[in-house]
Amino acid sequence: MSWADAAAGAASAGAGLLLAALGAAVAVQRLRQDARLRRLRADGLSAEAEVLETYVSTHRHTETRQVHTDRRAVLRFRTADQLPVRVEDDGDTPRAVGDRVKVRYLPGHPEGALPADTVDRPRTAATLGALLGAAALLAAGLLVAAFGVALVSGGVLP
Repeated sequence: MSWADAAAGAASAGAGLLLAALGAAVAVQRLRQDARLRRLRADGLSAEAEVLETYVSTHRHTETRQVHTDRRAVLRFRTADQLPVRVEDDGDTPRAVGDRVKVRYLPGHPEGALPADTVDRPRTAATLGALLGAAALLAAGLLVAAFGVALVSGGVLP
C-alpha cells in the first residue's frame, strides 16, 4: 500500500467520522429542544409579557451570498414571585412594541421563557424531518469512514 493510499484513507475516515458526529449532534440538539418544549408544556408556568422592543437581524451567508433575516422581540414579564425577567423571542411571529404575549417558563429558570405560541405549536413533522436528516448524515459519515478504514488497511475491514 502506498503512502498516498494510506493518507487518502485516513482523510476519508476522519471526514466520515466528522460527518457522523455532525449527524449525531443535530439529532441530540433537536431531541433536547423537543424535551425542553415538552417540559414547558407540562410543567411551565404562564405569565403575560409585554413587547418592549422589536428589531430585525440580518446576516449574509458567505458561501451562498444569500441574505437571511430574523425578526426578534424583547419581552418583559414578572414571574409568579414578582421577579422581573427579560427574554428575547427569536420566533418568526410578527410582534409590535406594546403587544401582550403569553409566555411559559420553568420554575427556577424564567430566563428560558418562550412565547406560548411557540411552545404549543405542533412540531412532529419538523422533528421527524430533522431526525431523518441527522440519520442520513450519520449513515453517510459511517459509510465514508468505513471506506477510509478499508483504504488504510488495504481493503480488509477489521
